[in-house]
Amino acid sequence: MHATTLPLVSIVTPTFNSARYLEVLLQSVENQDYPRIEHIVIDDGSTDDGATVALLGRHPNVRWWSRANRGQYPTLNEGFRAATGDFVTTISSDDAYADAGAVRALAEVLATHPEYDIAHGYTQHTDQNGTVFPIQPYQRYPPWMARYNLGCILHCSMLVRRAKLIADNLLFDESLRYVGDADWLLRLYLKNYKFKRVERYIGAYRHHDDQVTTMATASQASNDARLAERARVYRKYGSNATIRSLVYAYDTFQQRRTKVIGAWRHGGGLHAAKVTADWIRKR
Repeated sequence: MHATTLPLVSIVTPTFNSARYLEVLLQSVENQDYPRIEHIVIDDGSTDDGATVALLGRHPNVRWWSRANRGQYPTLNEGFRAATGDFVTTISSDDAYADAGAVRALAEVLATHPEYDIAHGYTQHTDQNGTVFPIQPYQRYPPWMARYNLGCILHCSMLVRRAKLIADNLLFDESLRYVGDADWLLRLYLKNYKFKRVERYIGAYRHHDDQVTTMATASQASNDARLAERARVYRKYGSNATIRSLVYAYDTFQQRRTKVIGAWRHGGGLHAAKVTADWIRKR
């Protein structure tokens, strides 16, 4: 297939005071070997003395704009509506792609298999410096696991047919703050979207202290709000509580094992012990 006839892929990135990692993401997208990519970055009212705007201004191939802060999920919806690609995805400003062939791997699946609505792969987990953890969490969950594990597929590692998404009005729930991406994935599954898994890493998810989920866990009030959102999603769509508890326990173990390894590599045994002790105290 000639480059000019390849489907256009739209990548949407909301950013808020994330200039620290944004350059890595922009270069990651620019380094993709897939020739037809539209990268939309929306500056969601950053208050960093113009650092984000200045950075975006140095990347002429990025389609970007700034406006007052509205939050992550309204910003994603704005980007999805503005996108012009055949396929659409989102990747956060502090993440990146695992390698230069990641976007192509997903786009080729949807381009050659019209029976699938979503192509997705695995997500590589890294520390705050982008160093890949030596042990990765289990990710071979089937799509139906979305009913029991809201993080079974990460949005940075999936690609969706945009026209179908818009026609079905399957955008993000703007009333959510913490679990809107997981809620979105679950609704795609319940709408009978057909998933195709690619056996490779696509996105690279960076673990760091400034993440929304990390900050929510550190604050009791925010953590309570996040857990309440999760419960609300489960009540809304229904799931078996026993299966959900078993899946959650296993997934939590895998995620914590990954983070302890990252803590060990970053700060040695004492740092890993501190991370573990913090979890025990929160129980």
